[in-house]
Amino acid sequence: MKDWLSARDIAEARLPGLPGNRPNASEWIRRAAERAPHLVRARQGRGAGLEVSLDALPVEARAELERRSSASAIALADARDLADAREADRRQLSTVVLRHLTARQRRVMEARAGLLAEIERRALLAGRGRKPIAEALVAELRAGFAAAELQRLARHANDRGGEAGRNAAVSLRSLLAWFSQREAGGVAALAPRQSREREDVPGWLDAFLVHYRKPSKPAITEALDQFAKTNPPALPTVDQVRRALAKLSHLERAAGREGKLAMRARMAYTARDVSDLLVTSVYVGDGKTFDAEIAHPIHGGPFRPELTSIIDARTRRCVGWSAALDESTHAVVDALRRACGDNGIPAIFYTDRGPGYRNQAMDGPLTGFLGRAGITAMRALAYGSQAKGNIERFNHVWSRLSRELPTYLGREMDKEARQLVHKATRRELALSGRSATLPSWPFFLEQCAGAVAAYNARPHSELPRLRDPETGKLRHQTPDEAWAAATAEFQPVMPSAEELEDMFRPWTIRKTRRALVEWLGNSYFAPELEAHHGDDVIVGYDIRDASRIWVRAIDLVDGERQPGELIAVAAFEGHKTRYVPLSYEQAAIERRAAGRVGRLERKIATARQELTPQLTLQPAASVPIVIEPMPEAAAPAPRLAANGRPIFRDDEDLARWLIANPEQVTERDRSYIRDEMLDERSRWLLGRAGIDVERLREIVRAAERAA
Repeated sequence: MKDWLSARDIAEARLPGLPGNRPNASEWIRRAAERAPHLVRARQGRGAGLEVSLDALPVEARAELERRSSASAIALADARDLADAREADRRQLSTVVLRHLTARQRRVMEARAGLLAEIERRALLAGRGRKPIAEALVAELRAGFAAAELQRLARHANDRGGEAGRNAAVSLRSLLAWFSQREAGGVAALAPRQSREREDVPGWLDAFLVHYRKPSKPAITEALDQFAKTNPPALPTVDQVRRALAKLSHLERAAGREGKLAMRARMAYTARDVSDLLVTSVYVGDGKTFDAEIAHPIHGGPFRPELTSIIDARTRRCVGWSAALDESTHAVVDALRRACGDNGIPAIFYTDRGPGYRNQAMDGPLTGFLGRAGITAMRALAYGSQAKGNIERFNHVWSRLSRELPTYLGREMDKEARQLVHKATRRELALSGRSATLPSWPFFLEQCAGAVAAYNARPHSELPRLRDPETGKLRHQTPDEAWAAATAEFQPVMPSAEELEDMFRPWTIRKTRRALVEWLGNSYFAPELEAHHGDDVIVGYDIRDASRIWVRAIDLVDGERQPGELIAVAAFEGHKTRYVPLSYEQAAIERRAAGRVGRLERKIATARQELTPQLTLQPAASVPIVIEPMPEAAAPAPRLAANGRPIFRDDEDLARWLIANPEQVTERDRSYIRDEMLDERSRWLLGRAGIDVERLREIVRAAERAA
């Protein structure tokens, strides 16, 4: 927008409050010069006349000029953005087209581009236009005076066969047309179209792909059989199908037969450079179910622990990990707490969108862990596990550790060996309640710590190289060495012990009542809470210690609720439901146990329903039936064997006799009970017959101890 306007500018602008023609605009400027001479000056440049400053214009006229100026700027920016977008689209389209060129098309394209580049080089040196230079080049080629390289380019650019293909002459019309094609579509537009000799995609292929593109991945012959059932006009042979599929790209062949994750493994990806990150800038976390069975720390039975790992994106160092009985938010928090306490608080915590990471306890605006610690949550998109390739690679540490244990359950484990180990552990548990084959929980934690330490001390291929001080050879840095080098330049933010404890203590919102706060059926009392009767407060708790809770006020800042000061540390009062306080961990264990009992009860109910036959006949008319009582027959005397023991009819008789005569249990009896009577089905049958299976197991244990 100009600062000074002439009479012509005012007339053409059609501004409110100003004249719309040049004579009247000149008269308006003359009167303005009389009122404010400092706002009018002689016209600059060619011609005579006066110019008026924008400050002399009426308010509505200045406002209209500012509005038009803003609109013009926005339109210019939009035009530039549109041009940039079109240019980016054109380049992207050229890149995509170039990927699908055949060798012949690429050779012709490069030859034509070479001729055009030579014409532009000559035009630049001579300071002339492209057309006369192109005419001179055509004359050289026809006369045979051009350099051998230019003649070769001309022959390839012609893209002709026979005698015409051996001729190096190129017409001026073709050269100018190639210039136009390049300007319109880039270098890729210089490539010729597919040859007519190339076989087109057959018309039956799309209909065949409907049966071929299925997640069950049918073979070509199977899909062809299903295609034949639709009575197509032309049924191809197996060889014709194979040739048609070979013309498709690997992505087109895999479409429909593979899911999003498998398809992404075939696609291009963008590698992330972390060299500009500071240490602790980004922590990456992920969870994994251990691939081997471990003895449960509570009941000793087999189970697979849940492992949570956290690494530093810059150094690839494992900064925190945790092992839990099941997947939960507190397992993630335990690993994050260890990472922050030992190595520093991160700026970003990058995870997937699993329930252990994306929940109210982690992201809550008032009680979330990340907000209290000042950590920004960043989460990968769905089906984007490749974005967390660094932590996925670290998970191989746990896979390698699981293969070192005899209870490994992974795909690589031999099926027969897996069954033998499974039977051995269950037999040991049935006899003595524990298994020597299952690794213990303390042993498992010790092995995990050793595996993490070994990983941090092992050279990592994604880290810079250095010369080994002992061997003198070049090798990659270890995560520990990268961490030491990075922390020498930047000091991580280390929380104090008190900050760490408060930062990662779980929080929830409860309501006070008469100086009491109720949590998990427990009641906690503090005199300071009496002044907050009926108020919502923040309750912090220890998941393992239920003897006390930390109660904070909730302040209102700018209309948002924020954590306030600590009101009191309330102590447990056992006057509600329990004499011993129930911790969060114990409550979770009880909920998990109740869920398992419920699932088992549903299975038992289903099994009992299977024992009741479902009658499908129509019911007959009810007829009263009178059953005469049968006289009780005298129980026959038991038959005795040569050793004086009874001859038993079945396992039930034997079990009853052993329970009644535990002193006569022999080694053969113990072996038979271990192998036959204490398997799962036999225990169920004995229990159904009213036999105390636990008493039978105790008799076997006592006999083994006595032996």
